[in-house]
Amino acid sequence: MNNLEIARILRNVAAAYIVKNENRFKIMAYERAADSIEHLTSEVKDLWEDGKLAEIPGIGASIASYLDELIKTGKVRHFEEIMRKMPEAMFPLLSVPGFGPKKAYKLVKVLKLKNPATVIEELIKAAKEGKIAEIEGFGEKSQEDILEALESFRRGQIKEKRMTLSYADKVAQELISILKNVRPHIE
Repeated sequence: MNNLEIARILRNVAAAYIVKNENRFKIMAYERAADSIEHLTSEVKDLWEDGKLAEIPGIGASIASYLDELIKTGKVRHFEEIMRKMPEAMFPLLSVPGFGPKKAYKLVKVLKLKNPATVIEELIKAAKEGKIAEIEGFGEKSQEDILEALESFRRGQIKEKRMTLSYADKVAQELISILKNVRPHIE
């Protein structure tokens, strides 16, 4: 499991906590841990093997113990418990601009959307049929905005994704190596 996958798991846990109205400090801890892991220059697994999980910025004792369990077993019982009541279809929506955990949760619950692989298409269809505007807390304008965001997302305009520092460093080192071996062409 790589850093981006671990960061995604931690962000999903934070999203579940948001939906459940958990303590904001707990939510911030998971978001901070996800950011930290996403931008590490080393893989979490390597740091785990060296016994250095606690040295990762933003990783406290609890999250470090969960990461230990994740690396050892491939899952975390605590995370499974938190996610048990969260609809899987809400998580792909978190990558759509303008969607937060509560909006994604409400839409998939009310519209009974279950499949993460088809949730974007199903939500576009629901918006075109006027079903979103009928949901309490939404309306015509919200429905139009949601449809526009979903169609943009479908065309590939997802939330900004940053390159991990470890990957950027690797690319930069390769480029430097190539440039050092190129002889200048002088005319």
